[in-house]
Amino acid sequence: MSFSDVSYLLGRAHGIIGNVLTKSQLSLLLSSKNLKELRAAFTQTQYDSVIGHLNFETQLEDVARRIKTDFTELLVKFYKQTSFKVKKKIRLFSERYDAENLRIILQGIHVGMKHEDIMARIVPVAGYNMEYYTKLLFMSIPKIISTQKDSNLRKALQKAYDEFEISNRFTPLESAIDQYIYTTLPKISRKYETYVNMKNILALSRCITLGIPAYRYILPNKFIAKALKSNSVSEVLSMYNYQPYNTVFSRYIGTKDIPLHDLEFAVEKYLLKYWRKTFRFGTVFETDALIGFFELKLAEVMDVIRIIVGVGAGFTESEIRENLLFYGIF
Repeated sequence: MSFSDVSYLLGRAHGIIGNVLTKSQLSLLLSSKNLKELRAAFTQTQYDSVIGHLNFETQLEDVARRIKTDFTELLVKFYKQTSFKVKKKIRLFSERYDAENLRIILQGIHVGMKHEDIMARIVPVAGYNMEYYTKLLFMSIPKIISTQKDSNLRKALQKAYDEFEISNRFTPLESAIDQYIYTTLPKISRKYETYVNMKNILALSRCITLGIPAYRYILPNKFIAKALKSNSVSEVLSMYNYQPYNTVFSRYIGTKDIPLHDLEFAVEKYLLKYWRKTFRFGTVFETDALIGFFELKLAEVMDVIRIIVGVGAGFTESEIRENLLFYGIF
């Protein structure tokens, strides 16, 4: 690993993160009453040049796609300007989000979502452009599975598909993707291990809520094994009422009807705070600071899209704010 490469990229990364929306710019965007006002507000931000001449009222999907593509192009630039070791980390980071995109596509096809609605949720990453994902939408689920480059993911999905055909539940396919991601993340950084444990807790909670056998849909390890006999989500969370897990889950212990999407958001917010600290205090002797930058930048990009979609849908400023991830931790 070249320390000069990492030093140069970290310098660029700090400059990029230092140029995010200011509080006054964010307030201006959130105070917009409609998409026309919002587009005018964006002219006062650095995103104006990214959006270009696209019209919010008639080209909203293209706006979201352009903002996401801008992130992809940034990732590719970093990829091309660094050493082999860092390239490998960036590639693994991209594989993680490609798997997330695959989940969105398979689930969207399963429930009959419109193609444009599926594509609006896709986050393109290095090595996978929007054209690639668009082609997948016109394939059958078995065909999509057979085209996966990673042999481990492909085999796991093929096995899960057999069960999916019998039960018509998406859970087996989702679980196969989850387990692939959970085994990939620690290869990027050991600092993902706590996050993987939290996601396993969420997977177990989901199984309990759906009334399905958990041992088939989680990544088995000693950490999660002790909670397998739990009868409720609250009971699962109480098993992990210690640091760092109680930082996220303690407020839900003893509560009935815990919304899983709230838990999911809490976990993602915890992870982002963790990577913000890692990025802020990282050194040229490790690549984790760069991974922190990618996590932060992607979260910021998705928040900008949430603002645009939220204003377009007529949500109030407070409703949009409570769903912001990047801008919610600052």
